[in-house]
Amino acid sequence: MSEPEKIDHKKLILAEGRDAELFLVWAGRHFRPEIDFQVMDFGGIKELTNFLKLLANDESYDNVETIVVARDAETDAEAAIKSVQHSMNEAKIPVPEKPFEYTQESSLKTAFMIFPGPEYTSGRLEDLCLLTVENDPLLECVDDYLECAKAKGERLSRIHKSKLHCFLAGKKDYAGLPIGLASRKKAWDFDHPSLEPFKRIIREM
Repeated sequence: MSEPEKIDHKKLILAEGRDAELFLVWAGRHFRPEIDFQVMDFGGIKELTNFLKLLANDESYDNVETIVVARDAETDAEAAIKSVQHSMNEAKIPVPEKPFEYTQESSLKTAFMIFPGPEYTSGRLEDLCLLTVENDPLLECVDDYLECAKAKGERLSRIHKSKLHCFLAGKKDYAGLPIGLASRKKAWDFDHPSLEPFKRIIREM
């Protein structure tokens, strides 16, 4: 189980996995140049409840003003929403009624964000990243390649990852990079409209 690192900021973003953590570090710096926030990897979604409870043991926890949780919708956004709300309730922190909105009790305000965004019933961070480059002509080549791979008998069970890494492989500056490092190198368009809900939450921290 992931354990929280030491709290050193009053505004926290808790991300599901290392890729999401680094994506939100670099997206967050683009949206909030003052960099007055901290991003932590809470591990897998089943670890969120215990992570939140352990976080409260930090000596600086009473100074925390904002907690934002970010996770994938996976195959069912509604189930993901209920899972985050359950974890927040178990940890006895304010529970927003829906994603991408804040709620506040006493001095702590909270929100949660679901990848790839509020309009999607399923999906993941990879889908959001690809949305930000939707006008890149290379995506046509990516689709052709993946169709060819399937025609040759490849079973692409994680098509979102296959498509994203195929796209990065076709870019000389990003080939072989995981999402987080690609984010640092600005592989994704952080000004794309698909990121507006995320930008709003981070700016309002």
